[in-house]
Amino acid sequence: MAEIVIGRRTLLSTALAAGAIAATTTACQTPMARPDSDRALDRSRALAQEMLRVDDNGNDLTLTSLRTLIDTGLPKTAAPKRVIVVGAGPAGLTAATLLADAGHRVTVLEANGSRTGGRVKTFRGIFTDPALYAEAGAMRLPSSHPLVLALADKLGVRRRQFHNVDVLPDAPTVQATPVVYRSFSGEQWSNGPAADCDLPPGANRTLIMVNGSAVRRADYAANPGRVHSGFGVTLASPSRIALDQAMSRTAVPDDLPIERRIDGWTKVFNTYEDYSTHRYLTEQGWSPRQVEAVGTLENLTSRLHYGVISALVDHALIRPDATFWELAGGTAGLTDALTRNLGPAVLLGKRMTRIEHTEQGVRVWTTAESGNERSDGAPIDPVESFDADYAIVAIPLTSARFCTFDPPLSYAKRRAIVELHHDAATKVLLEFKTRFWEQGPNGFRGGGCVSDSPNRFMYFPSHVEGSDGGVVLAAYTWSDDAMRWDSLTEGERIHYGLAGMREMFGPVVDAEFTGIGISQSWQRARYALGEACIPTPGQLHEHHGATRTVEGRLHFAGDHTSLKPAWIEGALESGVRTALEIHWR
Repeated sequence: MAEIVIGRRTLLSTALAAGAIAATTTACQTPMARPDSDRALDRSRALAQEMLRVDDNGNDLTLTSLRTLIDTGLPKTAAPKRVIVVGAGPAGLTAATLLADAGHRVTVLEANGSRTGGRVKTFRGIFTDPALYAEAGAMRLPSSHPLVLALADKLGVRRRQFHNVDVLPDAPTVQATPVVYRSFSGEQWSNGPAADCDLPPGANRTLIMVNGSAVRRADYAANPGRVHSGFGVTLASPSRIALDQAMSRTAVPDDLPIERRIDGWTKVFNTYEDYSTHRYLTEQGWSPRQVEAVGTLENLTSRLHYGVISALVDHALIRPDATFWELAGGTAGLTDALTRNLGPAVLLGKRMTRIEHTEQGVRVWTTAESGNERSDGAPIDPVESFDADYAIVAIPLTSARFCTFDPPLSYAKRRAIVELHHDAATKVLLEFKTRFWEQGPNGFRGGGCVSDSPNRFMYFPSHVEGSDGGVVLAAYTWSDDAMRWDSLTEGERIHYGLAGMREMFGPVVDAEFTGIGISQSWQRARYALGEACIPTPGQLHEHHGATRTVEGRLHFAGDHTSLKPAWIEGALESGVRTALEIHWR
């Protein structure tokens, strides 16, 4: 029996405010510029504080956000402000909810004419079995993210264990236990009494298929050298352990006093922020073949040229021994509930084209569009304008690139919009009549298979209620791997997704396929224009601080303004931050 507790993870979180350095001079003196190394150290310390969620007064920002978003809300205002929120993803909806509940007059403008949620998107009603659904975007919530877990509980959206590692087909369904968050200050927050949770053991029956041979994960764990020999490398430990050892060399222990943890992570950022993941691993003594082997097995190969900081975050979260949760009925249940609560304040089909400051506040111009998020379209009437005292821009930087700002945004903000790297991510989802992978002596539920085929990673549904079938995430790819799929037509993606599954499971794939498949390319999504902001080496120091700075009456939210890009938690953190910024202006 193990208590599920949200610990103080040393993960990347909210947003960076770069401080100005004051210098005292006389009329005949010229201020002396600080060396670049000193400026980098200041930025690294700010990033470390942000990663650990510590404000300048030593307060725990996660604790503050939990109390604000879940417990009390914002204080009721006696002077309501008119606020426009551009973008109805998790960040915009969270900020809008807090401000509306406090008595402000809020309007949410969403470009998509058919749904809210942004990159939280659940495919429903497209499969032959109406009980089935599948995730085009966010699909799992780690136990280290208390805000999103507690918000789902507050909204009454049921959550249950997501099997990141496969279990036996008859393993029990584990429902949610209360969220317990223990702060570095010694304080504890919970939305219910702490409860034990029996998690089923991993079966490790999913497949690894590389270099022309396939092996069950359990067999790989018992004899990893057999798989590694196909890469020409002698590595006695499984790839996950090898990666753990490499990444742990820079880890700062969670049990240190918070000031020492800030100092430790300041050193990590200052030393490694300019490193790519490839450079980091090779300087740890890894040979090119070991990089290839572990990169293939742990899905690093397509992101080796990105900054190692992002790899450290993903490594800390996406691991076999982590606890993950999913939302029953789909992740979009979270944003759907927020949207329902805001009611008529949310306006769909309003794509921002221009935002300007006026003498009284701000004015946002929008257009309607033909087509939908998956098809070509063009601007159509009506062209409308909306006036307010303040605006929160909660759309991706990639979308903001095609909007006009009057007056222009600051140079630092414009550079961040133009230069910050946004990754590609593509999913191919296939419906099957029966869950054939759960059958037979090697049957399994949940978890995923890995291969060196174009499919790369396959994930299987953790739970299916009211159906004999299931939808498999047949190909899940990132970066350059994803861009190959992006160049294919929808029909070709389905064809090659099936081919990769057939190679692994045989002709049963064709016999059980219902003929229904669908794919999601975030690079080609009209309103996202890419997946998450995944910085390349040096970009955190150069651009991250500017992503969230206030520009006149414009405030900026979204997971890209946090140090948890690609996670709903980062979006919620930014939503709380911008709501507080405007409420107390």
